[in-house]
Amino acid sequence: MRRRVMTAFMCAIMTMSVIPVNADDTQVAKAQQEMESTVKTETTTEMATQSTTKTEKKKTSRKKKAKITKKKISKDKNGKKSDNEEKVVPMPTQVISKSSTQAMERRISSKQAKIAKLRKEKAKIFKQMKLEAQKEETLKTFYEKYTANSKAEIALFGQEITPVMKISKKDEAMRDDLYELADLFGDKQLKTIAGKYVFGINHPDFETLLDKNDNFNLNQYLKNEKILPVKPMQQKIATINKKIKQLKKDISKENQTRYFNPNNVSLLSHITVDDAKQMLKGTALYADAKAYVKAEEKYHVNAVFLMGIAAHESAWGTSRRAREDNNLTGYGVTSDSAKGINKATKEEGLLTTAKTLHEKYLTAGGSYYAGTSAEDVNKHYCVGGEWAAAVVNDAYQLMNQL
Repeated sequence: MRRRVMTAFMCAIMTMSVIPVNADDTQVAKAQQEMESTVKTETTTEMATQSTTKTEKKKTSRKKKAKITKKKISKDKNGKKSDNEEKVVPMPTQVISKSSTQAMERRISSKQAKIAKLRKEKAKIFKQMKLEAQKEETLKTFYEKYTANSKAEIALFGQEITPVMKISKKDEAMRDDLYELADLFGDKQLKTIAGKYVFGINHPDFETLLDKNDNFNLNQYLKNEKILPVKPMQQKIATINKKIKQLKKDISKENQTRYFNPNNVSLLSHITVDDAKQMLKGTALYADAKAYVKAEEKYHVNAVFLMGIAAHESAWGTSRRAREDNNLTGYGVTSDSAKGINKATKEEGLLTTAKTLHEKYLTAGGSYYAGTSAEDVNKHYCVGGEWAAAVVNDAYQLMNQL
C-alpha cells in the first residue's frame, strides 16, 4: 500500500512540475486538488482490496473448519465410535459339536479294560466266598459225624499209630475225611496228622489206651483252621459293582456328542472330567477341571460356557483376583475397585456362579433373565458389548482342544 501512495505522490509532483511558470494560482490549486484526489482514491481502493481479501480468507477458513468438522463427524459415524458410545462386537453364533475323537476312543477302551479287570477280581472273590462257605460246611459236617455221641475232647484225641496197633475201617474213613479237610484248607500238616494218628472216636477203650505223653488234640488243631469271614468279601463285591456301574455310565457319556451352543448356554455340553482336563491342560484353570463338570451336572449351565467366562474374566486363571481371591468369574465385581463376592476355594466360587447363572440369568422369571444366549447373559452380567463375543471365542478355543 505504501508503494502505491508513494507512486501517486510522485505523479502529483510531476504534474505540478509541468505546470507553466506563468500559471495562475487557480491552476496551481486545481493541480493540488487533483493530486490529493488521486492519492485518496488509490488509498481507498487499496483498503477495499485488503478488506475483501481478509473477508475471503475468513470465509475460506470457515469453510475449511466446517469441512474438517464434517470429516470428524463422518469418521465418528463410519469409523471408530466416540468415547461416550458403547462398543458392540457381534457374538459368533456357530454351534460346535464333537461326536468322536481319538482321545475319546482311547478313554473308552481304557474304561472297558478296567471293567474287564474288575470283573475278574469279582469272580475271584466269588470263588473265595464259595470256598470259605464250603470249608465251614465241611468242618461242621465232620464235627457232626465224629462228635455227635461223644465229647470232642475224647473223640478227637489222637494216639500215634504203632506197628502193633490195629487200624479199623472207621479209622480209614476218618483219615479220608481228614484228607478232604486238608485239601480244602490247603493244610499239608493236617494231611500228615491224618496219616500218623488214630482217634478215640473209633476206640471205646481209648481213654485207657491213651498215652498222655504222646497224643494229639485234633479238636484244638481244627479250631485254629482259618475260615475267612464272608461279609468283607460281600462288601468288596458291592464296591466293585459300584465301580463297574460308574465306568459304564462314563462310557455312555463318552459316547455322547459334546456341544457348545452360544445361542443357548443352558444346553448341556456332555463333557467329562477327562475332557475338561484335556481342554484346560497347560492353563492355570486345569486344577479345577472337575468343578466345571460338577457345575454343569448340578446347575445345568454349559460347562464350556462357564470355562469361557473363567478364561475371559481371570485371564486364564492368572489375574490377581483369581490368585488371591479365588474369583475366576468376576462374580460380584461391579467395578475395578469392587471387592467382589469371593469364596474359600475356586471350586466353590465356580459352583456359586453356576447357581446364580441358572437361577437369575437362564431361568424365565429370574431377576436378570433376558434369554438363554451368551449375548442375553451379557446384558446384565457385564457392562459393554464385547463380553459375549470374547467369552464365546474362548469357548471355541477350548472346544478345539478336544
